[in-house]
Amino acid sequence: MPASTFQSYITDMKCALDLLDRYGTLQKMSSGSAEIDSLIDGVQENSFYLFYSNRENHLILDSLLYRQLIGCILPKSAKKNGFESAAIFLNNIDLSSDKNKHQLLNPEKIAIASKYAGIEPKIVSKNLFVQTAYNSEHQVSIADEVADKIESNSDIKLLAIRDLTKFVVKERDASDDANTLKKTLGILYRACTKHKVAIVATGDCNGTSNGIIPKPIGGTYLKHIANIIVHVKPIFWSTTNNGNTASPYVSFKASMIKHPYQRTPKSVNFYARRIGKRTNPMLFILD
Repeated sequence: MPASTFQSYITDMKCALDLLDRYGTLQKMSSGSAEIDSLIDGVQENSFYLFYSNRENHLILDSLLYRQLIGCILPKSAKKNGFESAAIFLNNIDLSSDKNKHQLLNPEKIAIASKYAGIEPKIVSKNLFVQTAYNSEHQVSIADEVADKIESNSDIKLLAIRDLTKFVVKERDASDDANTLKKTLGILYRACTKHKVAIVATGDCNGTSNGIIPKPIGGTYLKHIANIIVHVKPIFWSTTNNGNTASPYVSFKASMIKHPYQRTPKSVNFYARRIGKRTNPMLFILD
């Protein structure tokens, strides 16, 4: 973000009553989990949410992101709690290291998650725009394209970013990778803020000792620009005596480490249902 833009945010003083009135007009959708909703107060337009975890827990983050995409397209009714709008999915993938290169967006997973949420997959597909970045420089270029799409389509109310920090090398937050990420986020954040588009992103975390919530990678800028930051990790996998998983459900812990008006840290436990093989599921469904 340019210094002049950042300074305007600081010096543009607002009346508290005006801010309260503005907050009351913002739309809010469910995350798909009552427990996560109680933690973050739902997903609100014009806010930036970062969910992060260790690399081996990418499946629960992907499943969570799929659910947000579908939630954006769900009706605004009290039962569905959606945005009833269009969404953009920005995927970040490294073709030199990632497996399943042909599945940049898995239509089967989108279809399954859609059916569990009570909406036809075709309706989701018609209201979903997809872009993919393959390296940090390409990520900046794609950010410009996504910003242009948001500018030209007022129906878009959600930008879902998979693996936002994919191209940032761990423990090197002051590197050129982090600076490029900062440029990418500046482009996307300005467009989304202008048009009241919610951002929900997933990312990786740094290693840490036991008992301490790890920090997300991506540098200080990411930690400041994200409004709500949540760390997700599995609690346990239920198994039988022979080592096979006994229950289709897995328990996770979501720990909120940043929120603009709630006390942190704050945690909740939530359950997700395995879809596919129980020892190697293809998707988690939030309940």
